Amino acid sequence: MNTFKKYTHLLIVVALCGSAGAYLGGFEDPDGYKPFLNDVVTYNAGAYGANAGGGTYTPIPANTGLWKKLQGPLFPTTGTAGGVAYGTGHQNLDRTNPGTSDQALVITTNADGWTAGPQEYAYSLDSLDLGGVLPASTGGTTINLSFWSCSRIYGTGEGGGLGAGTIGDTISFHDGGGNLGFQLGYRQPATTTDYAAINVNGTWVQSAVAVNPSTYHRWDVTLDLNLQTVSVDIFEAGTLTNLVSGASLISPLSNFTELRFESTPGVNNAKIWSLDDFEFQVVPEPATLSILALGSMVLLGRRKQ
Repeated sequence: MNTFKKYTHLLIVVALCGSAGAYLGGFEDPDGYKPFLNDVVTYNAGAYGANAGGGTYTPIPANTGLWKKLQGPLFPTTGTAGGVAYGTGHQNLDRTNPGTSDQALVITTNADGWTAGPQEYAYSLDSLDLGGVLPASTGGTTINLSFWSCSRIYGTGEGGGLGAGTIGDTISFHDGGGNLGFQLGYRQPATTTDYAAINVNGTWVQSAVAVNPSTYHRWDVTLDLNLQTVSVDIFEAGTLTNLVSGASLISPLSNFTELRFESTPGVNNAKIWSLDDFEFQVVPEPATLSILALGSMVLLGRRKQ
């Protein structure tokens, strides 16, 4: 590699800030997540531990930390069906080590029966999620992110059912003003088989990718806040499938600061949606990359003197 390319490569790699594993990460103790049954809105979930800036577990008033409950009964309140609902670090459902004390994030469905509404949680991104980049300063950048999900929507052939066309277990991407950029999730069109779905234009579109309700699959997202577009792939059953490429966002995003997780309706506290192993990477906007390239030339010039 010649000297110019070497310095350009070095500066750009530094600017990327690398991938990050906390505060979301793998929802393990070093990421700041207590095990079952500690609802993430009732303590400083994701804001302590070796991967999350240090510190220790601290109980807090509900909804005053990184996590907030937006919809559904707040644990430990029981629903009309007598069960509880929660978002918690949960053992035995980890993606890579199921059946151990390793954890995933589990968001239960509602504790009020088949006709009840969903659970919804909001998570405020932090600089540790984005490799040191402040979420409020991500305007104009590109964010690459991936995560793993294990989802099931009960169809009418599965002991009750939520009805054909049910959309559930969705993740919404927002900016600091609350604007919605796009959504990922699942659709149950009939009786038993769920399909990956995406909303980039205000309407949910079911893909041709069927998801196994018993195993994890990976979502890969490229969110371009300079062009205001998004590209999404899903890795299911060993196959990577592109669902959308360079699609315009529902609403322009000034930055990327919040994720919202909304479960399916009903189903009496069923543990049927698990999330694990989030990774993020921020790529500078094109103008910043040009400045970095110019800076590398300056360094090269000084080196030759």
